[in-house]
Amino acid sequence: MTASSPSDGRVPPIFFLGFLAAIGPLALSIHVQSIPAISAAFGTPYAQAQLTVSAYLLSFATSQLIVGPLSDRFGRKPVLYGGLLLFGLASAGAAMANSIELLIVARVLQGAGGCATLVVPRAVVQDTHRGVEAARVMAFVAMLQSTAPSIAPVLGGGIDALIDWRGIFWFLTILSALAALGANYWLRETRPLTGGQPDRWGTIFLRYASLFRSRLYIGYTIAFTFGTSGFFGFLAVGPALLIETRGLDPIWFSVCLTLVTSQFVLGNYTASHLVRRFGINRVLIAGVIGEMAAGLILIGLAGEVAIAAVVGPVMVYSYFNGYIFANGIAGATGIDPRVAGSAASFLGFAQLGTGAVIAFVMSRLPLDTILPYAIALILVSMLAGAGMLLVQTAQRPVAR
Repeated sequence: MTASSPSDGRVPPIFFLGFLAAIGPLALSIHVQSIPAISAAFGTPYAQAQLTVSAYLLSFATSQLIVGPLSDRFGRKPVLYGGLLLFGLASAGAAMANSIELLIVARVLQGAGGCATLVVPRAVVQDTHRGVEAARVMAFVAMLQSTAPSIAPVLGGGIDALIDWRGIFWFLTILSALAALGANYWLRETRPLTGGQPDRWGTIFLRYASLFRSRLYIGYTIAFTFGTSGFFGFLAVGPALLIETRGLDPIWFSVCLTLVTSQFVLGNYTASHLVRRFGINRVLIAGVIGEMAAGLILIGLAGEVAIAAVVGPVMVYSYFNGYIFANGIAGATGIDPRVAGSAASFLGFAQLGTGAVIAFVMSRLPLDTILPYAIALILVSMLAGAGMLLVQTAQRPVAR
C-alpha cells in the first residue's frame, strides 16, 4: 500500500513500519512465561525477576521523551540505527547476564533503545503522509503492531522450550540486526528539511513547550491517552475477574485476550476506511461514544457471572479503541511536521504512564465484581470526550 507523500524520498512500506513498531511491545512480554525459570536460574524471588518487565516498561516510556527530539534534530534514520544498536547490544547482554541485577540493567538499556522502534515509525508516517491519509496508514501500522502482544508469549515459550530463556534474548539480538538491514534497504530519511542551521539543544527541547501551548495537541493527547487506557486496566483486572472469580482456565483466558485484541485490529481496519469519508475528528468522536457504550453495557451486566458478560463488552471497547488509536496519533503528530518526533514521543510517554497508573489503581479496587472496571471505563471515556471537545474548540496553530 502506498499513498501520496509530501516528501521527495521513497515512501517506506507499511509492513516494515509495522514490523518496526512491533519490536518494542514484543520485547516487553516475550519472556514473561520464562520469569519462573529466570528466578530459579539466579536463585532470586519471583518478584525480583518480574522487575525485568517493569524496568523495561519504565525505560521504554521515559526514553521516548529524549528519542523524539533527537529524531527531530538528527533525522529519523540515525536515531533508529542508534536505538537498534543499543537494543541489540542490550539483548546480547541480557542473554549473557550472570546475575539478576545485570539482567535488569540490560533490560533498562533494551527499553531505552527499543523505544526508537516505536517513535520513529510514527514520525515517518507523519513525514510522508498528511491528514486523513496519515490516519489511514497509521491504522495499518497499528494493526501490525498490535499482533506483538498476542504472539509474544507463544513465540517466547517456543524458544524457551527449544533452547532456554537466554535464547529469547539472542532471538531479540538477531531481530534488531534484521531490522537495521531492513531500514537500510527500505527506509529513506524523511525528516523535513529546515533549510537553516541545526537547532541548538535548548531549542530542541523547548519544542515540548510549544506543543504544550497548543490546545489542539493537548486535546488530541488527552483523547488518545484516556481513550486507550482502558485496555491497560483490563490487563490488570482481567485475570482476577475471569480466572479467580469465574474459574476460567488460564489457557482460555489467553483465548479471550486474543479475541479482545482481534477486535482492536478490526477497529483499526474499519477506521482506516471511515476516516476518508468522515475525517479524523468524527471517527475519534465515534470511538469515544462507542467506548462509553461498552462501559454502560458492562454496568448493565455487572450482576451476571457468565464469561461472555465480561469479555463481550470488553471486545466492544477494544473495537472502538481501534478508532481512537491511529487517528489520535495522526491528529497529535500532524500539527507541526517539524516536531513530529517530539509529538509522538510525549504521546507515547503519556499513554504508557497513564495506562500504568490506571492499571495500578484498578488492581487495588475490589475484583470480585466487574462494576469498578465498568465505572472506570466510563470515566476515562468521558475524559477522552473532554479531549475531543478541546480539539473541536481549538484553532490550529500557525507554525513558527
